[in-house]
Amino acid sequence: MLRLLLLLLIPSIPVQAVELLRDRHASEEYVFETDQTEMTATVDAAEATLRATDWATHFYEDLLHIVDCEFRNKPTRFWLITFARSNRNEKVYPVVLPNGSIVEPHTLMRD
Repeated sequence: MLRLLLLLLIPSIPVQAVELLRDRHASEEYVFETDQTEMTATVDAAEATLRATDWATHFYEDLLHIVDCEFRNKPTRFWLITFARSNRNEKVYPVVLPNGSIVEPHTLMRD
């Protein structure tokens, strides 16, 4: 009976989102969070970069130049791709999870 009660309680426990990256710009701040902690890796650096390029071009509405692709292990595993905007003065970032999912950021307005 206790096991059944515990199983019924598990879905009601909220999952904490983990912040992967906070990217600050003049008037906006992009917060990349995920509630997925561990998953099977199905994409390599080339595929992560390809997915990130497609997403970032539409999200940032700019022509972007790839600067770096880095695999990070903390706080969870993810690909961080760095792009330079067309003016080359500002860097922007997409985050790709090991399964190829793009992490959509929350946009916060700064004062």
